[in-house]
Amino acid sequence: ETPGRKSELRVAKHMTRTETEQSVSHWTMCNISFCDVDSKVDQFFQPTLYIIVIVLGLPTNCMALWAAYMQVRQRNELGVYLINLSVADLLYIATLPLWIDYFLQRDDWIHGQESCKLFGFIFYTNIYVSIAFLCCISLDRYLAVAYPLRFAKVRRVKTAVLVSSIVWIIEIVANSAPLFHDELFQDRFNHTFCFEKYPMQDWVAGMNLYRTFLGFLAPWTAMLVAYRGILAAVRCNVSTEQQEKAKIQRLALSLILIVLLCFGPYHILLLVRSVIFLRKPCDCGSEESLFAAYHVSLALTSLNCVADPILYCFVNEGARHDVGRALSAL
Repeated sequence: ETPGRKSELRVAKHMTRTETEQSVSHWTMCNISFCDVDSKVDQFFQPTLYIIVIVLGLPTNCMALWAAYMQVRQRNELGVYLINLSVADLLYIATLPLWIDYFLQRDDWIHGQESCKLFGFIFYTNIYVSIAFLCCISLDRYLAVAYPLRFAKVRRVKTAVLVSSIVWIIEIVANSAPLFHDELFQDRFNHTFCFEKYPMQDWVAGMNLYRTFLGFLAPWTAMLVAYRGILAAVRCNVSTEQQEKAKIQRLALSLILIVLLCFGPYHILLLVRSVIFLRKPCDCGSEESLFAAYHVSLALTSLNCVADPILYCFVNEGARHDVGRALSAL
């Protein structure tokens, strides 16, 4: 090789080594550093809200579970979806005592890696299981109102059980990735964060986009379409009493509002955080400014556990009667 060629090779090797070192340094910095997020809001707001959710959500979901079971015994397929919704809510409520302790400690998880994975998995998977079953209820009501005879065979208990099984399998698999990663992260103040890292990781940002568009936006859009179809069908149906029409419309609207109000703010901020991260990895300024609002929106998703049992007020007279019997038995 000529002296000039050797000189070019040395320069190229030096540049490659320098770029590699910079890349490794950037990667390492993003994975070992932790933004200085302020956990003060977590010490008061989340524990207070979660205690309220436990006090209200535990008894109402137990009653709802019993009432839904009575509906299934009457061969009402809607009861199957309501049972699954109540089970998901009760599993979520069961995780709240440990999260209350976590937030009282100002985001310091002391229960180990495996419990963090398990309770975090249940906590976050419940969000999408609940959305999916609320969507199932909305679509079921649409078929019942718009096509009462054409889809009568589809609207059976066996079909509802099959659909529910598919929903659980899809949501468990889709949200299982964190079970195969470390989910405990320490900041410079020795706080051990569970199921959250600031800034987030690459694979988490991608998963958040999936959660936002397929886990939240797609089902909610389907519910909007179903609601529009229900309104059109009820308007054209002259045989249904006006009072019953109003109940059907309120049920369809309440489903949409529960998803929007309980889960909408969280997914908006989740999407904003993920997009910012993908554009500017390791941008602590954005994470620190959004932290309080993001955690408040995450806590508000728990109100779903209180709102879901209210659906029984709009289902049908039999369901309302079952809830009344459960209350009188207390």
